[in-house]
Amino acid sequence: MKIIEYLFTTPGTSKTILEILIPYSKNSLSDFLSDALDSHVSHVEAINMAEKSYLRSKTLSRRPNTFGISCTAAISTNRLRRGDNRAYIAWRSEFSKGYTSVIFQKNRRTRQEEDIIISKIILNTISKIIGINEYLKIKLYESEKLEEHNI
Repeated sequence: MKIIEYLFTTPGTSKTILEILIPYSKNSLSDFLSDALDSHVSHVEAINMAEKSYLRSKTLSRRPNTFGISCTAAISTNRLRRGDNRAYIAWRSEFSKGYTSVIFQKNRRTRQEEDIIISKIILNTISKIIGINEYLKIKLYESEKLEEHNI
């Protein structure tokens, strides 16, 4: 994911990022969540991942402003796949939690284009969590949908 490149090319990253995990396969994700998956690539999965990441951040740092952020996605691929191209980005901090969903128009964008949009959504989410009120512009086609949910 482009987000990792974006984060690690920013000076000071080693002072702000505690850990990045990529549980890519279903088995890895199930192990990370310590639970069997009921629904893969869903807002529920993203929320559970963000919650687990937040709890982990509390064990790695005593700072009060830690947070967990997660992304689960099914984006353009080289094989036939049922369902929408989509992503769910969830966050959990001491003071807020929620998720953003994005549904892409299938076969309209490349995998890289979808990845860049998802990465921008993640950066915007981080900005919101830490109180930076400047956001990257997300350009979507009319048929695509972006929604944010606070929970």
